[in-house]
Amino acid sequence: MAALFTTPKRNDTTAGTHVAEPDVRRRIGLAHGSWRRMTRRIVCGLACALTVSSLLMPSVSLAAEWVKVGGNKYNTAASDEAGTWSWDGADDLKLNNYNGGEIQAAGKLNVNYSGTNIVTAEWIESINVSHGTNENAELNIQGDEGGTLSVTSTEDAILTTGNINIDGAGSVNATSTGFGAINAGGDLAIKGSGNVNATGASDGIRANGNITIDDSGAVTARATKDKGIGADKNLTIKGGGTVEASSADGEALWSGDNINISDGSQVKASSEEDAAVEAKGSLAATNASLNVNGVEYGVYAHKGITLDHANVTVRASKGRYGGANALFTYQDDIVVKNGSTVDAFAEGEVSAAFSTRNDRPNEKGGHIYISDSVVKAIARYVENGDGPIPYSENQDGETRREPQGENIGIIAQTSEGVTPAVISIIRSKVTAEGDTAAIFARAMSADGKTIGTIKIENAAIQTPEGGKVIDYRKLRDGIYEAGQAIGTGDATVDSLYIKAVAKSTTIAPPEVAKPEDPKPDETKPAESKPAESKQNPKPEGSKPTKAVAASTTKAKTTGVLAATGDTSGAAIVATVLAGTAAIAAGTMASRKRS
Repeated sequence: MAALFTTPKRNDTTAGTHVAEPDVRRRIGLAHGSWRRMTRRIVCGLACALTVSSLLMPSVSLAAEWVKVGGNKYNTAASDEAGTWSWDGADDLKLNNYNGGEIQAAGKLNVNYSGTNIVTAEWIESINVSHGTNENAELNIQGDEGGTLSVTSTEDAILTTGNINIDGAGSVNATSTGFGAINAGGDLAIKGSGNVNATGASDGIRANGNITIDDSGAVTARATKDKGIGADKNLTIKGGGTVEASSADGEALWSGDNINISDGSQVKASSEEDAAVEAKGSLAATNASLNVNGVEYGVYAHKGITLDHANVTVRASKGRYGGANALFTYQDDIVVKNGSTVDAFAEGEVSAAFSTRNDRPNEKGGHIYISDSVVKAIARYVENGDGPIPYSENQDGETRREPQGENIGIIAQTSEGVTPAVISIIRSKVTAEGDTAAIFARAMSADGKTIGTIKIENAAIQTPEGGKVIDYRKLRDGIYEAGQAIGTGDATVDSLYIKAVAKSTTIAPPEVAKPEDPKPDETKPAESKPAESKQNPKPEGSKPTKAVAASTTKAKTTGVLAATGDTSGAAIVATVLAGTAAIAAGTMASRKRS
C-alpha cells in the first residue's frame, strides 16, 4: 500500500522538483563617475546614429549562405539539368520529383516540393540546416496537395539547430534507422492540412523548444527507444486533425512544461514500456478527444489535469513495481467538467483510475472535481479476475489479514500542511469500482484534525443499496489517517478491506420533475433538447424550475444534495443520464405580447 502513496519518481528525478540555475552577473567598473557619464553619452549617440541609418537603408533579407545537394556544395544560385531541384541563391530551394542524396544548408532555407521526392543518406542527416555566420538556422518545408517528400537516413532524417516549420497540403515522411526522425534545436510547428509521418529509432518528433501542431490533416510519430512526440517546453495540439504517437520504450507524448489539446483534435497515445502521456507541467484537453494506453501511468501530469468538454479513454497496465495509475497528478487537481466523458481503467497490485495527492505545503492540489460529466473509473488487482483475498483463517480458526494490494477507483490524498483532500461530484454520473474501495478521500496529519471529504451535489448514490458517505479513521505509525469513503452502515471504519466499504458504486443526478405550470403572463417553457456537440449557454429569460431529489436512497453527504435547480441544470441531468457528453440547451420562457 505504501507504494501507491510515496512521492513518485520519474526518470530518476523526484516529481515536482525544480532546479534553478544561479544568475551570472558581470561587473564592469570605471575609475571615475565622469567617465561613466561620458561613456553613456557616446554609446547613446552611436546607437541613435545606427538606428537612423538603419531606417534609411533598404531592408536586407538574410538567407542560406550556401546549400549542399547530393554532396555538392553551392554558394550561388544553382540547379540540375533535369529540373528536379533549383536554388535561387537566397531562401528558396525547389524540389520537383527529386531523387538523390542529402540536402544541407547554413542559415535560413525554404524547401518547396511538388511531385514525388526522395532524399536518402547514410551516416549523415538527409536534410540538415545549421546556424550560419549571419543568421540562425531555420528550416521551412511546404508542399502542395498530392506532393510527397520522403526522407530517410541512418542519422537524423530532418535536423536543424534552429526552428522547423512544416506547412501545406502535401505529405512529409521522415524515417531514421539510427536516431530521430524530425529534430529541431528550437521550436517546431506543423500547420496546414497535410500529413506528417515520422518514425525514429530514438525520437519520432522532437524539439528543444515548443511543439505546435495546428493541422487539420494527420500527424503520426513512432519511436523505438525514446519519445513519440517530445517537447522540452510546451506541446500544443489543435486544428481539428488527428495525432497518433507511440513508443516502444518511452513516452508517446512528453512535455517539459504543459500539454494542451483543443479545437476538436483527436489524439491517440500509446507506450509499451512507459507512461503514454507525461507533462512536467499540466495537461488540458478542451473540446477534444484523447485515447491513451500506457504502462504504470496512462496520463502523468505533475501540475494538474483539466478535461473540459472532452472525450477521454485511458488505460494503464502495471509497471515494473506492480503499480498502475490511469489519470494521475501530483501537487495539483483533477478537474472534469462541461459534458466530458471519461473512461479510466488501471490494473496492478497497487492501482487507481483517478489519483491525485499532495504532500507539499506550498503547492496546491489533492482534489478531484467532477461536474456535469459522465465518468467511469475502475481499478483492478487483475483485470477480469479476482483480487487478493484480504483475510484468511489460520489453523486455529482465527481470521487474520494477508498481504494485499490497494486498488481504488477514485482516490484523493493529502498530508499535513495542505488543504485537505476533497472529491467533489456535481450533477454527474459516476461509476467507480475498485477491489479495495470505489471512492476514497484521505488526509494524513499528526493531530488527526485534518479530514478528507467526499461532496455530492445534485446527485445521489444509487448503488450500493443504502449507500452513503461513511467516515474513515486510523492511527498508523503515529500518523492519523482521516477521511471518507462510499459505503454502508453508520460506524466509522478503520479499514478499507471490509464489506462496509463499497467496492462498486454508481452516483447519478436524480430524475427531473416536470416544470411548474406557467403563470398567466408566461408561456410554458419549451422542451429542452440535448445539443449534439457544443455547449449551449442558458439563454436570458429562462425561468427556474424545481428538480426533485431522489428519495429512494437517503445518501449522507458532506456537501449539499440539492433539491432545487434551474432549467439548464435539469437539462444537464437529463443529458448525463442519457450518457452523452454534451450539455443540454436551456429552455426559454417568453412573455406574452400585450
